[in-house]
Amino acid sequence: MDQSQKAPLNRAPRTNAQWDRIQEIKLEVLQQDPLDLMPDQFPEIRREVLMSWKRSMLAGVDAWGTEIPFDEGFSPTNRLARIAQPIMNRLEDQLSDLSSWGFLTDRGCRLLTSVVGDAPDIRMSQGTKLRPGLCFSEEAIGTNGIGLALEDQRPQVVSGTEHFRMDTGILTTTGVNIRDPYTRRFVGTLGVHCRREYGSGAILPLVLEIGKSIEAQLLASRADGEKVFFDHFLRLQRRSRGAVIGITKELYLVNAGAQRIVHEADEGILRRLAEEASLKSRSISVQHRLSSGDSVRVIVEPIEQARGDYAAVLLLEQGTRPFSSSAGEMRRLHSELARPDYRSQLAMALKTGKPVLVTGERGTGKQQLIMELLGESENVRVLPCLSAASDPVAWMAEFERATGTDRGRVLLCRIDELPPAIVDTVSDYVERAAVPVIATASEGFAEQGATLVLSEVFQMLVKVPPLRDRPDEFPAICRRILDELEADDGRKSTLPTKTLAHLVANDWPGNLRQLRQVLATSKIRSVGTAIHLTDLPQRYARATRQLGEMEQVERKTLMIALREAEGNRNLVAERLGISRATVYRKLKRYELH
Repeated sequence: MDQSQKAPLNRAPRTNAQWDRIQEIKLEVLQQDPLDLMPDQFPEIRREVLMSWKRSMLAGVDAWGTEIPFDEGFSPTNRLARIAQPIMNRLEDQLSDLSSWGFLTDRGCRLLTSVVGDAPDIRMSQGTKLRPGLCFSEEAIGTNGIGLALEDQRPQVVSGTEHFRMDTGILTTTGVNIRDPYTRRFVGTLGVHCRREYGSGAILPLVLEIGKSIEAQLLASRADGEKVFFDHFLRLQRRSRGAVIGITKELYLVNAGAQRIVHEADEGILRRLAEEASLKSRSISVQHRLSSGDSVRVIVEPIEQARGDYAAVLLLEQGTRPFSSSAGEMRRLHSELARPDYRSQLAMALKTGKPVLVTGERGTGKQQLIMELLGESENVRVLPCLSAASDPVAWMAEFERATGTDRGRVLLCRIDELPPAIVDTVSDYVERAAVPVIATASEGFAEQGATLVLSEVFQMLVKVPPLRDRPDEFPAICRRILDELEADDGRKSTLPTKTLAHLVANDWPGNLRQLRQVLATSKIRSVGTAIHLTDLPQRYARATRQLGEMEQVERKTLMIALREAEGNRNLVAERLGISRATVYRKLKRYELH
């Protein structure tokens, strides 16, 4: 046998020789005791696949079975199915002439909805009619993309004979887990599948982007009151070691700490406390004995909701340690927890008084965030590093004066724009400065040469994530920008859910600057207070009207591949696993040529 066929596979197989070899190994594996099965015995098989085979064998899955288990009592009418269906419908349009199909499953890998391309050989899966309630978990049908994604909690591709069951060896299946952006909880799995020979390296990025679109819709579908409630509950439970409970008219959420001491018999009284605090519109604190016998102090903070609804976050404190029961204490705690992780990290770094470097893509609002966290009472000397290029001597003299005093702070904006000739000198001054020095830089700064030396004098590094990675902040950011615009012209503006969802789903390479420009332009185009999709700048509105979900994903994938290949079309074709002619056709279609 060719030695290349014996080498470990670091990615899904793509050739007949590889699929045949995997089939041979699988037949050998099936003869073993699964309890004795270890990854190092079969290095040619991807570790995650081999461990999935092991779990499938332990679950008693028949490798030669053809039936797909069906949950007779299953109801597909859940929130994920309802919100994702429009995206799945658009996906169906894109699959209409492709030999592939898409599945959306719930938390238990039970089919919620499916969309199928025109290829007759995959309209049915081995004669099984696709219908809600079919189960695609590992314990039901063995190794497959959806089941493996659930088990490993990360995106997966399973190709050909990597599937545990023999009847699915002709397929390539994928799985991407969907999480509710507000609860951070796993709600289901998305998969786009095809015949194994049609699979390519581009299939998983496509599924990932479609999954992001569904998550964006889940985010946008939350009512404002729900968003505030989830924000309070999730941030408090991430930071508190105690018991945290979130209660609304429809929901009852508990963290791990609460699960240990709170039982079903306690829900009634806790709901009444939440409703009482909401009616009074103020925090309350009571001493209460739970059904478990534990005596706790219950701090109830109401969350403003629409008329007729109520919501509150409850913090339960055990023991005799003093605990402030004032509403002010609870609000202080919530104010601290309302900051995303990177904000908390930067706030703590600034408090140390040591040199701090803040990095991130251009336009992420690094300087604005620093000034906001320092507060107006701080004396901050701001020095734009771009000015050093025109007169480095004068700039260095100003920097020396600023760092020689023992009051305030110095903020160096964009140190990646410092002239190389003065980088070493600036490094020395930062180390010897009598005042705290803070600096901002673009992402990728300080990877080599003199800039690496400069970056290392900053004892703390905090990265501000790009706007596209902060979907939970997006509504609040848009609201703040619109408030600032309203202060300029006195005209109030709002964002309907549909418009907000579309904005969240965009890539935003220009980050906050780009978003502000889009909102400002849309504001002057809008007739009333609401900014609709038709009010967005033409390039955004045109993309929304003309490109379907899959087309937008495909266009983005091509753009990324082009950028990474530095415009080399042949390399793009090779990396995406498609022909050169297909690359040129798609580039022309998406106006990327």
